[in-house]
Amino acid sequence: MPRKLLFTVLLAAVALSVLPASGKSPKRYAWERNRSERLIPTDAVLCYGQSHHRKPYAWDEAHFEPYVTYVDTTGREQWLFDGFIFLESQDMDRPDKRNYTYMTGVLRDRGLSAGRAQWENLLDYWFDGERNLAALDRAVHAAVKRLGKPATKRRVVVMIPDPIIYHHWIDSMTSTTYWGEVGGRRLDFRKTEDRFAACKWYIDQVRERFDRAGYRHLELAGFYWLRENIAQPQDTEYSYYLTRSDVLLPLIADYLHGLNYTFNWIPFYDARGYEDWLKFGFDKVYLQLNHYWKPENDVDVACRRILEYGSSIEFEFESSILNAREGSDVYRARFRDYMRGAREYGIYGTQPLAYYQGYMSLYDLWVSEDPVDRAFFHEFCRFVVNNPLRDNGKK
Repeated sequence: MPRKLLFTVLLAAVALSVLPASGKSPKRYAWERNRSERLIPTDAVLCYGQSHHRKPYAWDEAHFEPYVTYVDTTGREQWLFDGFIFLESQDMDRPDKRNYTYMTGVLRDRGLSAGRAQWENLLDYWFDGERNLAALDRAVHAAVKRLGKPATKRRVVVMIPDPIIYHHWIDSMTSTTYWGEVGGRRLDFRKTEDRFAACKWYIDQVRERFDRAGYRHLELAGFYWLRENIAQPQDTEYSYYLTRSDVLLPLIADYLHGLNYTFNWIPFYDARGYEDWLKFGFDKVYLQLNHYWKPENDVDVACRRILEYGSSIEFEFESSILNAREGSDVYRARFRDYMRGAREYGIYGTQPLAYYQGYMSLYDLWVSEDPVDRAFFHEFCRFVVNNPLRDNGKK
């Protein structure tokens, strides 16, 4: 282990050892009591949804089908993604004409920080009983009838919204008590303990709703920190006073680890806090190379950073990769740079991987009849199913 990484591990251990208690022990559900380890999928796909600007608005069983299994050119069907990260950054084009953001940095002049009502909108969306998580469970069940059960249930990771300090995140003159109440007490997001109380309430809501849903083929594996940048006091140019998430994250990590959940993060290429990710209590970090949009972000440099800091890669593509889009050949070449780098630097096969695919862009490739799209679809899926971390295609 590199000396710098070892030093960071020691700092993380010290930091977590002095954390204050999280309060009264929460109710534990059956899967939490029976779980002996934290669960990390080998290949996790990001599934955005809940913002009203997305079309279609929700995930149904048909849209999940190409994410659950892959049928190769010989007709052989295999399990594809074993992990699904559910997240949303904002809610736009709402019927009430208002826009809300779930993290600092989004909708600078066009929306407000999401409060408890909007956090509940997220929960209602993911756990609506017909679409989204329920639809994923049905899609997996249909595949089980054809293939038999996979080696593991599909591992679900759910985002935690950023408890944004100010009602208009960029304006420190706006309210810090806008979010709402927990236990009959109005929270004030100037206080770290109140921001943690909101996150703890949300985590417990996810756990409770997951238990009520009784999914047959899904297990709640962990949670995902949405904000992609973690400024610290020395990062004054990054408006540290607007976020202060560095003091909040170890409290969240401590609470999740007490329940055997993983805490996950996907920072952007040059994000503040990436080098210190262990200090914040994360279990798994996937670095965005952002090379897909910014070719100046060198894949080899990024892969060397990943090895230095013990993290992994988020692969990235979106609908611009479809052959009908002008310049798509450039985007396909850039995506192949990710695959090359992951292989050459030994990240592929040694680290779990995450995949950003815009909004249902893998589905768009799947239904496309364009031969270039079909070829890329198979190339990508072969990369996933042949991940050496997987159990001979049974996972």
